[in-house]
Amino acid sequence: MKDPKTTKIPMGYEMETFIGLPKDVITHMPFIIFAPNRPVIGKEVYIPMHFLYIFKNLNVYSQGGFENGHVFDKMPPNSTLTFKSNFKKDVGYSVIRATYYFNVKLGSKTLKFNMKISESDKIEYNLANRDNRLPLAGDSTLAFMPEFFTKECDTTIPPPTT
Repeated sequence: MKDPKTTKIPMGYEMETFIGLPKDVITHMPFIIFAPNRPVIGKEVYIPMHFLYIFKNLNVYSQGGFENGHVFDKMPPNSTLTFKSNFKKDVGYSVIRATYYFNVKLGSKTLKFNMKISESDKIEYNLANRDNRLPLAGDSTLAFMPEFFTKECDTTIPPPTT
């Protein structure tokens, strides 16, 4: 029986225009950009956050059901945007490009990101992508790698402008 709390929303689309994309563009970390504009939605002011994640051979989906354009008036559970993925050989270079809106009242709060994937899927991914491996549990050879796949990485929502 499917867990009713887990919403599986497939994310990303193929980057067919990027044939020959260099392997080092896949950093296993999201690119986070807080835009300087402050749109008003309803009667509240929001800080747009652009989320960009480039990947290959992964089926990625949002665990919390946060789709592109989601408006946050309070922090997500545990202040973490959690994504899940599993290895899928036939997924080519893909990108998730989403914009989330955070109420300015959430300014200066820490927002975390985490990608959950099983160790067996990491092994399959690493076998298919020997030049761009994911860190495995206890693997000190990839200690310099970002930690998006092993623990949360975090950023701070900018404070409201004065």
